[in-house]
This record gives sequence, structure tokens and C-alpha cells, in this order.
Amino acid sequence: MSVIAYANMLNTREETQPNEVDTEKARPIATKDYVVVLAGLIPVEVLALHVFIVDATTDKSENGTPTVITEASTLKWGFYGLIALAVFLYVTVHFKNLDGYDVIRAAIPAGAFVAWTMAQPITAFDAVAPDMSTATRAVIAAFAAVVLAVLATGLTKKADQKQPPPGP
Repeated sequence: MSVIAYANMLNTREETQPNEVDTEKARPIATKDYVVVLAGLIPVEVLALHVFIVDATTDKSENGTPTVITEASTLKWGFYGLIALAVFLYVTVHFKNLDGYDVIRAAIPAGAFVAWTMAQPITAFDAVAPDMSTATRAVIAAFAAVVLAVLATGLTKKADQKQPPPGP
């Protein structure tokens, strides 16, 4: 999925009349609720960049998996930069339809990125919180995923209720 797809799907939903949610919004670009929610929870753009950043800032074992962080400061800045990038991508694509709910909507892909990094071993999250145990990370990530999914679902429904701008 994608931050860009998430923002575009919300644009489509917000630009369609509320009574057309189940017909017009769901058919043209597969903007059913669960697809929109998944798009927000899998920020592939930042996750892909994360792979390259982790690769550049860690040493590898014989099988190629990261084992030791060699550039903790760079990895930490990369982590914060990827969070900012997730927000930036959302706001840039959804700019024409921004409203008060978008403060939370823009945080969903960024929060999902943080949860993804918490759930995996040797990620940029290790540079930010090196002393947090694997169990603590896993539990927080699991709860975060559920909370973010509930928020994304509710905010998708809110987008459906928004009146589209008047036509030409």
C-alpha cells in the first residue's frame, strides 16, 4: 500500500457525495474502507527507504541480515526524517482537501511506520530507543497497530460524510 494511495483514496471519498459512498466511492479505485485503512497502515514509501537507511548504517552477518548499528546518529536522524516524510507525502497529496481531521490522518502513516520499526529487530527504532526490550517493543507495536486501524477506519467514515466542493 502507500501513503500516497491513502491520501488519494481519501481525496476521492471526500470529493464524492456522501450518499454515493457505497457505490461510486467503492467501485472506481477500490476505495472500500479496509483498502483505505490498509493503505494508511502500510506506508511503503518510507518502509522502502528505511531498508536502504538501515543497510547503510549497520554491519551485516554472513547471511546479510543487519546485526550491529555502526552509525547510530545517522540512523536516528533517518528515523525522524522518515516520520516527517510520511507526514509530508500525505499533506502534499491531500492538500486540496485538508481539514481539521487531517492532523490525525497525516499521523496515521507516520505512526504505522514507527510501529513497523518497533516490531522488527535491528531497525531505525533501535537508534532512538536502544534500551527498550524486544517484548516491550512488540507489545507497544501491537497495540499501536490496533489503535491506528481504529482511527483510520473512523476517519475514513468522516471523509465519507464530508460534502464535496461545489462543481464548476
